[in-house]
Formats: sequence, C-alpha cells, structure tokens
Amino acid sequence: MTQVMQLLRQARKAAFKKDFAAARALYAEVRTIPGMADDLDVSLRLAYCAEQAGDVDEALRIYREVVDTYRNTGEAGAAEALEAVIVSLEQKDSEASVDTAPTAPADEGETPEPPPPLDDSTLAMRLCEMGEMLHLLPGDVLCREGDTPDALWLLKHGTLEVQMPGYEEHDHLQAREGGLVLVGELGFFTMQRRSATLVATDSVDVYVVRSEMIHETCRHDAAFAAGMERLLRDRWVEPVLAQHAVFERINDVDRKRLAHAFESVEIEPGTTLIEAEQEHDGTYMVQTGCLFFMHAGDEDMDDKLEDTSDGALVTSVHPGDMVHLGGLLAGYKSQYRVVAATPSRLLRLSREKFEPFSLRRPWIVQAILKFSRRPVHLQVMHPDEDYMWMANRHIRFGQSVS
Repeated sequence: MTQVMQLLRQARKAAFKKDFAAARALYAEVRTIPGMADDLDVSLRLAYCAEQAGDVDEALRIYREVVDTYRNTGEAGAAEALEAVIVSLEQKDSEASVDTAPTAPADEGETPEPPPPLDDSTLAMRLCEMGEMLHLLPGDVLCREGDTPDALWLLKHGTLEVQMPGYEEHDHLQAREGGLVLVGELGFFTMQRRSATLVATDSVDVYVVRSEMIHETCRHDAAFAAGMERLLRDRWVEPVLAQHAVFERINDVDRKRLAHAFESVEIEPGTTLIEAEQEHDGTYMVQTGCLFFMHAGDEDMDDKLEDTSDGALVTSVHPGDMVHLGGLLAGYKSQYRVVAATPSRLLRLSREKFEPFSLRRPWIVQAILKFSRRPVHLQVMHPDEDYMWMANRHIRFGQSVS
C-alpha cells in the first residue's frame, strides 16, 4: 500500500504540473498493482490524463469501462454524468467546428441586461466613500470575539493582530501601499458573530462601513449590489470551496468560476429544503442562517441525538457548510431531510451549472459518488474553522486612496 500511495502522490504532482504523459504512466503503473485494477478513481484519473495527453481512444475505452461498472452497480446518475463526458469527447474528436453564427438582435421590449458589477477597486472606493475613518493607537481593540457583525472594515494603514480563541500564535493583517485590506467580511457575509479579536499593533487607519448602509445601497444600486455579490464569491465562496476535499484539487481559476456558478436562494424557517428518499437537483452552501440535518431509522446513531417528529437531528448546518453533494448526480435520493431552522440565505449549484466542470474533469464524478456513500452523519461538508484567514484580502488601486 505504501507503493500505491507513493505512486498516487507522484501522479497527482505530475498532473498538477500538467505533465499528463508522466501522470498517465504513473496511474497506469498503479493499475498493475494487485487490487488496484478495478479502482474507479484511479481509472478515471488515468482516462483523464490519457485524454489530456492526446490519446482520446484510450480515454474513451476506460470511460466506457467505468460507465459499465456504474450501470452494473446501480449508479445510474454517475453513469449518466460520465456518458455526457464520452459524448462531448467524441464530438470534439470528430469535429473541430466553432459556432460563428451571428447573435440575433434583441427584440424590442426585452428585459434590458443588468449593469456589469463594479470591479473590486471601484467597489472598494465606493465603500470608503460610505465609511468613516477610524484611527487606532497600539493596543486599541477594533473588535472582540463574539461581537455582532455590524460593520465591514477596509484597513488603509498599519497592522492588526488576529487573536483567535484556542490558538497561541497570532496572525496579522497588514496594509500595503496603494491598496486596502478587507477585514470583517466573514461576519458581514454570514451574519455570524466575530470569530476573532482584532488589536492594533501600531498606528492604524481603517475605514468603518456600517452593514446597514451597505445593504441599503445594494437595494437601489444594481451595479454596486452585483459588485458585492462578486466580492462574496471571490473572497468567501471560493476559499470555502478550497477547504472541501471534493473541490480542493480543482485549479484556482476553475474553482473561482465554479464559485460564480452558484445562485442565491432565500428560505423561511420551517421550509423543507430536501425531502428524504426523493431526488433533488443540486447542492447547497449555507451563507446565513441555520439548517437542521435530520435522519430517521439509523440504528447506529448515537442515542443522545435529539428526537424530533421527523426523526433524529443529526447535526445543525451553519455558514460555510455544504449539503446534498449527491444532488449533482441524476437519480440521487438523499437519505436525510434538511429543514430551515432560521431564515436562511443559501447558495445553490445546479447539475446544469456543474456539468461543464464535470465534463472537463470526469474524475470528480467518482469523488462525488464516494462522498455520497459515506454514513449519513458524515455527509455534511465542514470547512476548517479558521479557513478565512488564509484568503486573499488585499485590494489594489489604480490610483491613490485619499
């Protein structure tokens, strides 16, 4: 098994460097090891590398073998997703045509296109104009862990020490010349209480932008609202996805595109989002609020789980968590029920929006399938609690900020 792990690590490193010929050879070697010839994850990665290396025939042969396995084991949704990959690959192999048909003119009376979102630099300038400058001296506290998220901050000058409970070492947020550092966006986007105490280590200048003012501006300024939505996806959704095992191996550019494929959904308390034993399209990430993840009839569940009229409360789902990953595959029926415990804002990724990503990396079908076969209480995806401190917070400007 040590040999298998070493070869897999080497293959993944080669694929990451886009040396697909080397990765292909390594995955092929793994398949020669006893017990690995039928490993579907290895087979899909081998097919993907063969495809990228230009051997379409080998890729198609392996993909078809995996489809047959899925069909024989009753995994119709995974088979369907992979068959779409085969069709796409066959079309690309047989014709290299480009659609050059002219775009039809818009009909009169059509709904006008929404304005483009403000870019990050312009959005930050607008936020600064809405905010008030706050000056802190060394040792002054900007916020304490547990405070309500009533503002967003843009650090212009100085350094803030990030004191997170349970961590002896402290991180730092430091302003750079010609730019700003986004601070407090986690609380603003998720409405969760502050997860850290922020203390000035030197003289600090920071813009304080009240949450209520941002929400009010979003209501009457579509371009500003679109800019805030883009900020949400670039500075919160994408870092959260990077913490989830199924998505962490997607490259940064494609993972950012995936983050923008999510659509916003708002639901009221008591709403059943997902019903047990029914098919439901798509997966969800919680942005604000709380969901109840319930399951009935599992004899292995801990006796201490809270009983409800609809079954056992397995866990509560909070901002940053993802549920119903199997919904990205057709025919998947959940073994659990998901109900809104509070008013909640969710981000939904549909099968249709996800399909282009699965077509480009077929191995992700097996990763989704493997996750969806876990015991029910392990089918909520949780990011690390300190995930946001690893995100890029810096916004640079084409001009100086006054």
